[in-house]
Amino acid sequence: MSNPFFSVIIPSYNRAHLISKTIDFVLRQTYRDFELIIIDDASTDNTEAVVREFNDSRVIYYKNEKNLERSASRNKGIKLAKGTFVCFCDSDDHWHQNHLSVIKEAIISNAHRDALYFTGMIWCFSDRKQEVLFPKPEGNLIEYVISNQIAPSTVCISISILRKYRFKEDLKINEDVELLSRIVSEYGLIQVPFATIDFNIHHNNTKALTKDYISPQIAAFKIICSSPITKNKISRGFKRNRFKQLRHQLINHYYKSSDFCKMDIEIIRFLCLYPFDSQNKSKFVLLLYHLPGGNILRNIVGFIKKGV
Repeated sequence: MSNPFFSVIIPSYNRAHLISKTIDFVLRQTYRDFELIIIDDASTDNTEAVVREFNDSRVIYYKNEKNLERSASRNKGIKLAKGTFVCFCDSDDHWHQNHLSVIKEAIISNAHRDALYFTGMIWCFSDRKQEVLFPKPEGNLIEYVISNQIAPSTVCISISILRKYRFKEDLKINEDVELLSRIVSEYGLIQVPFATIDFNIHHNNTKALTKDYISPQIAAFKIICSSPITKNKISRGFKRNRFKQLRHQLINHYYKSSDFCKMDIEIIRFLCLYPFDSQNKSKFVLLLYHLPGGNILRNIVGFIKKGV
């Protein structure tokens, strides 16, 4: 029996309540030449029982002996993969029936080129849906991948590329962006202009469960900027603006979480790094308000506003 064209990899940890639907959407694909590799990251719920309910020879189940996080789980799936191209799907996302077929058409039209292929998606909130189709890839592809934060569930990558480049297992946030940055530094980036994925946004998403989602992004971006593969392929202006954007978000994160000590430190760092930023006035006032004695300043400003 010949190897499948696609290997689909789903890492999962304690998502028995979600993964059944995700598997069902993969198995409904109109293009059927694929294997589906489930990497159970040492779940303590009934994930295994749920997966075993699917009576389909294409489903392959593997369970880690201990929890290794998703980067290591995806890498395990890559080692097991027999397909020519690899697609990733998170255990809470839902593929439309044409997902693999439109990717296959793109691969054929590009002469089976080794590249990073990606589709659009639909953000599914509890009260609304929003189609997300990124602009056509142009210019610096590394900067494009970083700016658009391409989601793993939308991508398809040649197995030959993934034998060379793997996920960094010490990264838990933006591990996908870091890997894709290395890939597009050498290979092409091909957009499949269809939204073929429901990207479900809920309270169990990684972003929702992660207390500080910004600091790990800064750490991942520092790795990209220092990697011998990518560091000389990103413009100085992009690096500066990206770091500034992330540090601005970090200040907002600390403010919203009322962690004013860390917020003050980040504001001081921001003012030193970007002394001429247009928003520095508001940051400076925010800093004064939350330094010792800041309540006195707030009261004075309040009295002035009231005309006292």
